[in-house]
This record gives sequence, C-alpha cells and structure tokens, in this order.
Amino acid sequence: MKMMKKMAALVLAAFLAVPMAGSIVYAAEGSLQFTDPETQVGETVEVDMVIRSGGDAIGDADVTMAYDTESLEFVSGDGVESDGSGTLKYSGSGDGTVSELRTTMEFRALQSGTAQISVESSTAYLYSDETLNLDEGSSAITIEAAADGSTTAESSGTASASGETTDIVVNVDGTDYNFSEAFTAADIPAGYAETTMTFNGEERRFVANDAGVYLGYLVDSSGAGSFFLYNDEDATFSPYLEVAVSDTTSIILLNQPEQVSLPESYQQVELTVSDQTFPAWSDPSNSRFYIIYALNTRTGQEGLYQYDTEDGTYQSFTAAASDDSSASDGSVVGRIGAFVSDHFAIVFAVVAVIILLLLILMIVFAVKLVHRNQELDDLYDEYDIPMDDDEEEDDRPSVQKKSRKQFVGYNDEDEEDNEYEDDYYDEYDDDDEYEDEYDDEYDDEYEDEYEDDEVDSHTGNTKDIRRRKSSEKNDDYEMDFIDL
Repeated sequence: MKMMKKMAALVLAAFLAVPMAGSIVYAAEGSLQFTDPETQVGETVEVDMVIRSGGDAIGDADVTMAYDTESLEFVSGDGVESDGSGTLKYSGSGDGTVSELRTTMEFRALQSGTAQISVESSTAYLYSDETLNLDEGSSAITIEAAADGSTTAESSGTASASGETTDIVVNVDGTDYNFSEAFTAADIPAGYAETTMTFNGEERRFVANDAGVYLGYLVDSSGAGSFFLYNDEDATFSPYLEVAVSDTTSIILLNQPEQVSLPESYQQVELTVSDQTFPAWSDPSNSRFYIIYALNTRTGQEGLYQYDTEDGTYQSFTAAASDDSSASDGSVVGRIGAFVSDHFAIVFAVVAVIILLLLILMIVFAVKLVHRNQELDDLYDEYDIPMDDDEEEDDRPSVQKKSRKQFVGYNDEDEEDNEYEDDYYDEYDDDDEYEDEYDDEYDDEYEDEYEDDEVDSHTGNTKDIRRRKSSEKNDDYEMDFIDL
C-alpha cells in the first residue's frame, strides 16, 4: 500500500514538471534611454536616444514615440519618421559589431514649460535573433522663455501632409519611384523650405534652400518616402546625401563622373557613404585621400572636394594643372589659332566674302579685257592696219625726216653740229629737183630772218624767233605731218 502511494506521487510530480518546463522563456535584458536637454522658445534642441543590449551584439530595433505638438515641432532625425500629428517611428539595425543603436532627434521649441517624449511601444533583438527586453525611459525637455521674454513661437510649417503620392514614375539609378507631395514640415531637411515648381506640366510641391538647390519627395514600391536632389534643367532626380564640411557649409555628393577632369594618375573607384555608393577618384601613391564631385549647398556651385579617410573631413580641391604641351600658347600664332577656334563662324564668313569679292573683280577685269581687244580689232579693221608685225616696211611710203638742226640756231663752235650739218647738206644735195628748189627757197628766207636778230646759241630764244619768223611765212607754205 505504501509502495503504491509512492509510485503515484512520482507520476504526479512528473506530469506537473512537464508544463512548467515548457513555460520557461529566456530573454536578454536591455535599456532604452533619452537625454533631458534644456532650451529656449524658438530655438532648436537635440534629443539623443540610445538602445543598449548589455554587451551582446544588437540586431534590429523598432520604437514608436509620442511628443507634445504644442510644445515641440519635430525637425529631423536619422532613421526617424513623423506623421505630423505627434507620433514618431524609429527603425535601426546593428551590423553585428556594436552593442547599441543611437540616433539624434532635433526639435524646435514652441512653448515654454516642460515637454515630454514618451515611448508607446518598442521591440528589439540581438544580432543572434534573441529577443531583447528593453527597460523603457522617456525624455523631459525644459523650455524657458526666449531672450526677448516671449513664451511661445509659431510653427514653421503645417503639421500634416497636404499632398498625395502621384502616379508619376521616375527612375533613379535603375530603381523606379513615384513622385509624391505627401510630406510634412517635419520631413523637410534643415535649411530648406517648401516651394512649388513646374514638374510634368503642373505646379508641384518641392523644397529648396537659399542657394537654389531643389529637392523632390519620392516614394518607393514599399511606400517609404525620402527626398532626392532635383535637376530642373533636365527634370531628373539623383540620390540626396548632404554632408557637413563646416558649421555653415555642407555638400551634396553627386553621381556625375562625366563632369570630372583629373590628371591621368587618378583612378576612378567607388566610395560608400551612409549606405550609398558614389564615384570617387584616388591617386595610388596616396590612398588616404579621395576626390569626389559635389554640390555646395551654400553657393549652389558644383566642384571637386577631397575626402580624408583618416579624419573623416572634406575640403575643397583644385586639380593640378595638366602638363600637356597643348595648353595655352601665348605666341601670335597661338592667339590667332585660339581666335579662329572661338570665332570660327565669323572668320569663315569673312573669308567667304573676300573670296567672293576677288572672284567678282576677276570677272570684271576679264570682261573689260575682252571689250578692249574687241575695240582694237574694230580700229584695225576701220583703218586697214595690218595685224602682222612682221610685214615688210618697204610697202609703206617713206617720208624724209629732216634734222632738228634745220629749225634751231646753228653754233659754229659745236663741232658735232658742224659734222652733222655737213653730212646733212651732202645728203640733201643728192635729192630730186623739187627738193633742191624747196631747200634753196627755204634756206634763203631762213637765213634772212636769222641774220636780222641776235641769237644766243645756248638758250631757247633762237627757237622762239624761228617760230615767229616761220609763222609769218605760213601764208606762202604749210606742211602738215601725219602721225601714223
């Protein structure tokens, strides 16, 4: 009997132990904590949130928070989204090497007093997928009156989204997105304000900064939205990643390798920043620095920047001048070549006009030459002038030419003239009878006239006197000379 009671007790104990073993669940312990900052009305304040695992590698975590919209205006937060009505949702993931997840949320103080940020729900896991129980905390933000004594400030934008997601599909780096206007003031990055632009034929909601940098809101297939850099020249979008390079300046990394011109020693590589990949250039002799192409959000100008991998800083970069010998040539030929290259159309037009003018002048001269030759031909035909230059001169009537000594004063002292005159008279005596009579008559009259005056053989007076005497005899005899 006693033996039976002992066996029954053992069986009962075994049955009771089975459900107890199945109900035991082991979970790691963690914490969710916030900072409690102080600020003034109208100023921005940062609140840090950290999730710790207690030493083990942390995995995924999701936290839903609530804040007082009358006292606070949400501005931004890495991994944090706002619905514009006072609810914040955070999502983060560890990479297996860290034991905590941290993010910073920025708010703007709207009313003096104490503003609370509380946790509505949270789930977290270790990197090994083990559940992480969080000891949830909260944040208390102390807001004092502004420096001018004011206790309230107006919100910078609406608290709820006033647009909707459109059916306009845009492609960014091979991924399709839908253009959306369903963003709130809390979604707008710091330094930007809402504006409108003409996109796809209609006025759409965008955001822009003072330098003219525009951002558009795109939603992926899962419904998650974010801002992308908008290029109004070709209506395209590109990833938006803004990096601060100083207290007043930040840059947006660009994926435009065709705009980069660097010496041949630089090689193109890829640079990953915040899970986004951008083209970069590095010199193999110094792998510490990378050159990137970015947009300055303060000036709105694009340019090269140098990224220091050790310090994690960015500086403006100017490429060294190329050693190419074809660089600028300061010689006259080089300047002329540069001018022709820069003004090719004008130079071509001027050269064409000059060639045309020369061609016209050549045609005019050719026509004139043809007309002149025609006139000469007509003249030769009219006067029966032979065209052959080799025609014998014997066919033409000979004309006896008299020496000029007959009509000028004779000088006894000039031996050459005497010889010439002797030869002349000898030749003259051999002429026909008519010529003898003419010469005798002419010589007698000429000598009579010559003796009546005093003649200076070295001046032109003799010629004048001769002409005068001869003119008195024109009534008796005249001779006309025909110039052939």
